[in-house]
Amino acid sequence: MSNVLRRIEIPIFLTIICTLLQVTPYYVDFAPLNDAANTVNLWVLLIVAWATFIGPLSLIQVHGKTVQKRSKGWYFSVVVLACTVVMSVAGLPFKEIGLGTTNAVYNWLYTYGQIPLSGTMYGIIAFFITSAAYRSFRAKNIEATIVLVAGLAMVMYNAPIFTAAWPGFRTFGQWIYDVPNMATNRAVTIGAALGAIALAVRTLMGIERGYLRGGSD
Repeated sequence: MSNVLRRIEIPIFLTIICTLLQVTPYYVDFAPLNDAANTVNLWVLLIVAWATFIGPLSLIQVHGKTVQKRSKGWYFSVVVLACTVVMSVAGLPFKEIGLGTTNAVYNWLYTYGQIPLSGTMYGIIAFFITSAAYRSFRAKNIEATIVLVAGLAMVMYNAPIFTAAWPGFRTFGQWIYDVPNMATNRAVTIGAALGAIALAVRTLMGIERGYLRGGSD
């Protein structure tokens, strides 16, 4: 029996059924089919809700091993584990015993911990973006020169000092945003959609098995 349950055809068959239940109701108005699709959607929500617990468990596992082995910077892992446990327990939805997202401990950790750290991360990313922009905007060839001109135009478009000095910066920047930028975004969107369709077809045909952890038998 265990060998039967381990066969690769079973998850592929379940994937095909669930996918068709999500796609078919868009083209066929059939009440039982719609009800089945809604039921599958509820199952997905439940699975996603339970999958949320995987994040903290994985975090505890990784940093727990770091602390256990006394690896480099293990004391930072101690701080991460302590904050994870305290915030997870403090945020449990049990208002009867003072827990939940409105208690003082949870709000303190969120206000004086998560928000400043998030701001710090964005501040660090700004330096990386600046460095990448410097390397990308060097006019080595025609394409790089076009990127440089477009980037400078968008900077001037968003900087009040330039638009106040010459209103033409706003007109030129808006044209870049509405015409070349929009055309590129649409091309990327169409390409991503075609790729998604191809991946869906490969998955339904059993060719793409990456979601099965590379299983091929």
